[in-house]
Amino acid sequence: MITIENDFIKASFLTKGAEWRSLVEKNQGQEFLWQADPAYWAKSSPVLFPFVGSLKDGAYEYQGQSYSMGRHGFARDQEFRVKEQEPWRVVFVLESGDASRAVYPFDWSLEIEYRVWKRVVQIAYRVINRGTVDLLFSLGAHPAFQMPIVPGGRFEDGTLDFEAAEPLERWMLDAKGLLSGERRLVPTEGQSLALSRDLFSEDAVIFKGLKSNRVRLRQQGSAWGLNLEFSGFPYLGIWSAPKAPFVCIEPWCGITDSTVSTGRLEDKEGIERLAAGQIFQRSFSVTVER
Repeated sequence: MITIENDFIKASFLTKGAEWRSLVEKNQGQEFLWQADPAYWAKSSPVLFPFVGSLKDGAYEYQGQSYSMGRHGFARDQEFRVKEQEPWRVVFVLESGDASRAVYPFDWSLEIEYRVWKRVVQIAYRVINRGTVDLLFSLGAHPAFQMPIVPGGRFEDGTLDFEAAEPLERWMLDAKGLLSGERRLVPTEGQSLALSRDLFSEDAVIFKGLKSNRVRLRQQGSAWGLNLEFSGFPYLGIWSAPKAPFVCIEPWCGITDSTVSTGRLEDKEGIERLAAGQIFQRSFSVTVER
């Protein structure tokens, strides 16, 4: 486990998947990140690359050839190398090779940098196209936070406060995790969405094109809260496993396939296209509030 810290917070990570595994407020010893209990879900914050969500029929086509790949891509299961490390920051890197090219025929590097500043964790992604053709990819975050935030509360005490007053239109998924084409308005009170088990009875809640670039997770009866800022991510997913004491808040550059997807990579919704030699950068942050 690799740890970075300052006077206020401490964050820890695995080299496998460059996965964020802990966020502790040092004064109270409060842990905010889900601790990957396999009874519910054995991840804390997997990285989604080179795809977000599921591919229709588990495969895609590129330049006339078909390739198979599981949900959310392969980066979350790969061993990253530590490129740089200081007490307050760490940079992980994963690079293409023969194994990755067998399922994803591109040359690339993925760098993930974690930094702590006061009570803020910043997560920065850099995708570098090291090939000679356009790199087609998606990228997403999948952090899971303890809910209730502090012991003694209930999952249903959780609330998500959105930055902007806007209708929250949910894009529904079918049984295979594909966009069905159906949309539903999610009931809110002002700018707040109450957490409930029913909210996730039909899988993740997916939003497209929100006006909000910030959302705050809070718990009734607790002074603790988490503020997520995710400017530059056109999609947002919210998810929890059945009866699990956590909620995921997931900024995405990319989205799962739909039931009418063509299967061609060039046609995939939300796909990023990066020219040879160029660098794609995105970042989001999590602030511990009290």
